[in-house]
Amino acid sequence: MAEALPNRTWEAALGVLQLEVPKAEYLAWFQGARLVEASDGEFVVGVPTVFAKEIVDRRYRDVVTRAASKASGRDVAVTIVVSPAATPVTAPALADPAPRASAPSPSVGLHPRLTFERFVVGTSNRLAHAAALRVCEAPGHAYNPLFIYSGVGLGKTHLLHAIGHAIVARDPDARVLYVPCETFTNDLLHSIRTEDRGARARRFRERYRSVDVLLIDDVEFLSRTETSQEEVFHTFNALYSQGRQIVLSSDQPPSEIPRLFARLRSRFESGLVADLQAPDLDLRRAILETIAASEGAQLPSDVADFLAHRVRRNMRELEGALRRTLIYAELSGLPLTPDTAARALDGLGAASHPRPIAARHVLDRTAAHFSVTLDDLTGSRRDAPTAYARQVAMYLLRNDSSLSLPEIGRTLGGRDHTTALHGCRKIERLIQLDDRLKNHIETIRAQLADIA
Repeated sequence: MAEALPNRTWEAALGVLQLEVPKAEYLAWFQGARLVEASDGEFVVGVPTVFAKEIVDRRYRDVVTRAASKASGRDVAVTIVVSPAATPVTAPALADPAPRASAPSPSVGLHPRLTFERFVVGTSNRLAHAAALRVCEAPGHAYNPLFIYSGVGLGKTHLLHAIGHAIVARDPDARVLYVPCETFTNDLLHSIRTEDRGARARRFRERYRSVDVLLIDDVEFLSRTETSQEEVFHTFNALYSQGRQIVLSSDQPPSEIPRLFARLRSRFESGLVADLQAPDLDLRRAILETIAASEGAQLPSDVADFLAHRVRRNMRELEGALRRTLIYAELSGLPLTPDTAARALDGLGAASHPRPIAARHVLDRTAAHFSVTLDDLTGSRRDAPTAYARQVAMYLLRNDSSLSLPEIGRTLGGRDHTTALHGCRKIERLIQLDDRLKNHIETIRAQLADIA
């Protein structure tokens, strides 16, 4: 346990850095950093290259020192070293406005943990899983396009990433691009709203139309603008005519996406449309055991049974309940038992329990956790750390309180309900890709459980 403490402190420091450093810079310089050594009052942090060491030393030494000291609760000196075991991470291709090569590098945007090996198969998701495997065996030929739809947290994003990883494993030179539809739309709008829009538009189309496999998540966002629908239509045609694989996901089937062009709907439905259903009891148990094993935790069978019976809606809630239970047991010093799990969950107003948590408690705990003031959380500040904390609060209020979206908007300073919906959906997407965000949310929930 003593060895784990410095690593947990470093993870907490990374969480602070993620809030204080712009996303592109964090991905480029810190996501691959690791704690090499820790002694009394000093952290030795490894980065993968000499160039990275020079950049972090010159630009970020003070902010890293502050983050480590804040996470440790005392002054900490930080030494940056080159460590080959640290993982280099490249920022997303469109994050930097500088020109780049026309063809993207293989495996752009794929999360390393979302693989077929980590996808638990049951009766509720067997068809979509089998279709995804078939696509990997014959990209561009079997089920093209593949359209996967489901409610929140049932594994559609996981399958998209798993397809990408499997295709790259079979062909390391395959050009695979995963992108949320909202990012696609933002990239498109950026390419046509700048002074050199001609060059940017060409680079945008080269990026999206030169891939071997295009994975677009949450295509229901296409209904927001006709411009993005038009661009997806032409991108779809360009890739399909070249025999390139297209995989799409949505929270509803193509026939039910509002304001979707008829010609796009017909193309989305021309391959295979597969859905994912809520997991049954056996699948929920298997998911819990898989998640616990990946976290290195020993999950007693009676606790797994309790959680599997208690949380039924989706896999994301199930994972959240397990993480919340593990964190609550650790923070409170209690043994991992069904009673401890019940105490961890009882303060929350998710579908697993009828009593909603009071909105003021959610705001108080969220503001304290992210070191922002309550006035900032409900006010007009729009800096990255405050906006991030505010969106987490929106997510918690929607899932753990009894407030409607308009009420959430009013609680957070009179914002529109569409702003609250956008914040909730953004956190829902990020949760599946960002383990630190999961830990932030479950730590807040574990603290809320003590209030009830």
